Amino acid sequence: MAAMQGKSMRPVIMTGRFCLGAFLMESRRFDKKNIIVSKVNEDDLNSFLVDMDIGDDGQPYYPINELASCIINTIPEYVFAQYENPEIPQTDTVEKLREAARSIYKIKNFDIMRRWYLEHDEAARAEIEKLSENQRGEFGELLLHLILRDFKGTIPLISKVYFKDSAGVPAHGFDAVHISPDEKILWLGESKFYNDGKIGVRKLLEDLAEHFTRDFLNDQFAIIKKNLENNSIPQRDEWIKTLSSCSKLQEKISLINIPMLCTYSHDIYQRFSDFTKDDAIAYHETNIRELKQYFDVKNEHPLKTKLNIILLLFPVRDKKELVIKLHEKLWHMQSM
Repeated sequence: MAAMQGKSMRPVIMTGRFCLGAFLMESRRFDKKNIIVSKVNEDDLNSFLVDMDIGDDGQPYYPINELASCIINTIPEYVFAQYENPEIPQTDTVEKLREAARSIYKIKNFDIMRRWYLEHDEAARAEIEKLSENQRGEFGELLLHLILRDFKGTIPLISKVYFKDSAGVPAHGFDAVHISPDEKILWLGESKFYNDGKIGVRKLLEDLAEHFTRDFLNDQFAIIKKNLENNSIPQRDEWIKTLSSCSKLQEKISLINIPMLCTYSHDIYQRFSDFTKDDAIAYHETNIRELKQYFDVKNEHPLKTKLNIILLLFPVRDKKELVIKLHEKLWHMQSM
């Protein structure tokens, strides 16, 4: 059982110090080429890097295209929360991909970001300036979905995109709602994607304060349970019963893991090309330890000693570069 100070003992993740290589899963669902490597793997802190290579010219190679591809590969499952569906005929696969991609762009804020990044639409830029950072569709939720599936072995319980109420409001307020298939653990995740890691961490703390309260969790449990009735997940009836039986805040908290992902731009990729070298390891660890300390110091949630929080830190070379590549691939997917 993994536990954090002051928290109940529950299986969360493998305990580790500083991992020099990738955290090896028996089988990754989306990142099959192991583009993303796990570096720090602790009970309340995980970090990831994009694995570098060398190009044909002998220079360091940052696999932006491969990274974007494995993120985009999550979209059908992210949209429909169907982690496996053998009933979909092979002939329908392409149409399913189109439908999933179009569902993403039906989210107004994603389409606004596409218009700006790909078309340099000034009207879209004006609309973006009216949005808060939390309202901008910039793929952080897809990254969270990928990391939970490939590194935590979770499965999606319901989809934020697919299930909406009559007013078109998303089915729940979390960026991810997953479960552990063999354990009674509900993963309620949040994700931020910023140029500045410290800002992203601060925004995660704002979500923590807003979302982990008695009233909010009561509402979310009811909404998730309602939408589960439309889902074909094998554990559906069991989870409906579990969610229905959790009446106390303490019962809800004991059921939940809270993965909080901050993806951010960082210069480690300009400084190093081999992340197994001591100086690269030290540089990365200094960065993520500083962000973790900032998170802990600024975390003033009254229930923080009872919440099972896992801070996930994922520096990438450049946020804008990745967002543009993701929009290019998503636009192509919906146009197939």
